[in-house]
Amino acid sequence: MPEHRFSARVEVAREPGEVFAWVADHRNVARVLDGVSRWEPLSGRDRGRGARFDVAVGALGLRLETVLVLDTWDEPRAIGWRSESGPVSQSGIWRFEPAAGGTAVTLVIRYLPPGGALGSLLAGQVEGLARARLEDALERMKEILEAEPDRTASGGV
Repeated sequence: MPEHRFSARVEVAREPGEVFAWVADHRNVARVLDGVSRWEPLSGRDRGRGARFDVAVGALGLRLETVLVLDTWDEPRAIGWRSESGPVSQSGIWRFEPAAGGTAVTLVIRYLPPGGALGSLLAGQVEGLARARLEDALERMKEILEAEPDRTASGGV
């Protein structure tokens, strides 16, 4: 079965390090991504390559549970993950690139739909909803980050 891939992009008027730090905080996922009911570290480690998360996301009346592990941690440029378990094999990466006036943020997700041809057909139906959710999440992230005070100007982070 062919791998499916989709991406979303937004520009945020913050430095890459600030955007990276915000995305790296697992507590922010539920603030911006609809349907997330759980995104919790599986140990005391919640940052860096090898950190693992217990995740539950609902969509179209379905609840998907998975364990995700961070497999890329290149501060402040990229955070990537892959699934260790769950009904859908997936991986993805956040990229943070300097842009005029801030940071270009790109989120790419790749996955293999379950269940052969039927899974692929259903994936086509769900993919539009998933893409819209991700685009909305990136826009909410942008709004939150741009509304927060600039911590670097006041001697913070």
